Amino acid sequence: MINQPIIHDRHIVKKIFNQIIEHGDYKDSFSKPNNLTMVTVRNEGTMEDRIIPSLKGYEDKSILEANLEYLGIQPLTVLTDPRLPWRNTFKFEIILDYINSGKCTTEYFMYCDAIDVIFIDEPQRVIDIFKTFKCDALFMSTHSTDGYNCMPEVRRFVDKKIKSNGRYLNSGVYIGKTKFIKEIFEEAIKYTTPHGVTMGEYHDYLKSNPSNYPQGSQDQDIFRFIEPKYYPRLKVDYQNKMAFKK
Repeated sequence: MINQPIIHDRHIVKKIFNQIIEHGDYKDSFSKPNNLTMVTVRNEGTMEDRIIPSLKGYEDKSILEANLEYLGIQPLTVLTDPRLPWRNTFKFEIILDYINSGKCTTEYFMYCDAIDVIFIDEPQRVIDIFKTFKCDALFMSTHSTDGYNCMPEVRRFVDKKIKSNGRYLNSGVYIGKTKFIKEIFEEAIKYTTPHGVTMGEYHDYLKSNPSNYPQGSQDQDIFRFIEPKYYPRLKVDYQNKMAFKK
């Protein structure tokens, strides 16, 4: 049984969202707190995130967009970018521009990936969970250790000081105080390059053991790299209270 308010697992989200629709009682049953801005980023050139084709009215939406609209959790701010090839580090620029535009005025800011995240409970539960961690930003976790071979000191810090229990920062879902999200994005964007690696190039890049790592790497690796600098203001939900992921 999944007790977390969010599911971030591309292998099961479509199946569970279909079950929610078939149940029928959850349509427009949830809402978004007024003190929370919810954001996703979607590349218009790669719509592999298309929702269930048979679901009328949602054909051109990502599963996150369709899920939140169905449940009544609105509005979701969808930031789009047409650039190809897509690089996940573009999200730093896109989200930071949005925050600096003055359009994001809420106390809390939450980001979710568009293609493999759904909600099964109220967003208020996420805020409530976040508050129990007594930090300024909270990231979900994963078993994946990608990137740590290039930053062993960070891996040691996380394993020994924070006791990660085999789970590590995942940038697919995070929530924080908007001012602090802006602060860590201003730090993270320093490690981006105009021609950073794409997902297809990522594992070959890691094998090359780049000396300037994480310069030009993926967004998640950059967040992992700066985690020690901002801990304990930045924390990771190692117990997976906020979001389910195998």
